[in-house]
Amino acid sequence: MNNNIPLRALQVFESCARLESCSLAANELCITQSAVSQQIKLLEDYFLEKLFHRNAGKITLTESGLELRQRLAPVFYDLNSVCASLVPDMSNEVRVHSYNSLAARWLVPKMAKLRKEHPEFNINVGMFQDDVEMSDMIADIFIITRECQDGYTITPLVEEKLVAFCSPEYLQKHPEISLSTFHEQTLLYSKHKDYGVDWEGWFRDNKVAVGPLQRKIIFNHNMLAVQAAIFGQGIVLGLEQTLQVELDSGNLVKLDLPHCYTGWTYSIAYKSSRKRDARITKIVDWIIKEYAGSVS
Repeated sequence: MNNNIPLRALQVFESCARLESCSLAANELCITQSAVSQQIKLLEDYFLEKLFHRNAGKITLTESGLELRQRLAPVFYDLNSVCASLVPDMSNEVRVHSYNSLAARWLVPKMAKLRKEHPEFNINVGMFQDDVEMSDMIADIFIITRECQDGYTITPLVEEKLVAFCSPEYLQKHPEISLSTFHEQTLLYSKHKDYGVDWEGWFRDNKVAVGPLQRKIIFNHNMLAVQAAIFGQGIVLGLEQTLQVELDSGNLVKLDLPHCYTGWTYSIAYKSSRKRDARITKIVDWIIKEYAGSVS
């Protein structure tokens, strides 16, 4: 390893690692994909280590690449902070990212109220499906289920409690929904590669044995299962906070059935070094207050 640090190559690497794509990095940096490849090769020659696995056009970080990314993230954040401090912040933007269902069914419906109470901020809402490696390069505030990450302040919001819902039309066709009639119902399953199947956990936690189910539909995301329930296709399990809009609008009704706790806790997180940033603390406090008011 020589002493001439390839700063441009580090910038290209950071973009590739964050976007998980050489082509997206090329677009972001306004250079060609060939130039991206050259810079990555330069960096790998510098460290004498492979930084990416390449397979069918996709890239994933090697162990060395992951370590480099983790070490570079705060460096690039500090550089951005220095540059930002030299330019007046006219946007007052606050980026809030959360899981798909929370963003679409909890954050977005509350945007009007948030803007009314904090008109001084521009809120940027983003979403993700799985837990992400939190970084100021991605968002200022995260709603996640992980318990900790170095450098972040994490405050619990609510334990995930799954409750059964269906549409009024489905309930009208099946007015006698109970544990004894479950074998006759259509259950809408959400299956996740890490968290398992929601109804299986519900049966297990409530010690319910209904025999073989004749009718069920399986989705790979709860948002799809909820949409199917709204269209009267069966019974779905969901987090009550994320479905409050559908309850208020009459698209769904809550069933008188047992609930179950999944063992996951939704938490709000932000960089500990930004605890004196009024933009962050005001929005964090607002979300905590709103969540406390919606817990049943």
